[in-house]
Amino acid sequence: RDKLLSMEGRISQIRHLEVGADIVRSERSFDLALLTRFDSLEDLQTYQIHPYHAEVIVPYVRSISSAIAAVDYESCRAS
Repeated sequence: RDKLLSMEGRISQIRHLEVGADIVRSERSFDLALLTRFDSLEDLQTYQIHPYHAEVIVPYVRSISSAIAAVDYESCRAS
């Protein structure tokens, strides 16, 4: 959790970052959720290749995860 939260302030494209632990603990659940918000698709793409994300966060998450699911979508909600 803290490692994911460490992206805040280091990656300027992130407008909102939230990390939450699963409270249901069902077989279909994942343990942790990362929610991020960006101003544009370009900012999302920049975040994905940002050195701190690509070289620190991604390898860390892969090293502690048995499975990862991601959904990138465009929100209809005003920011």
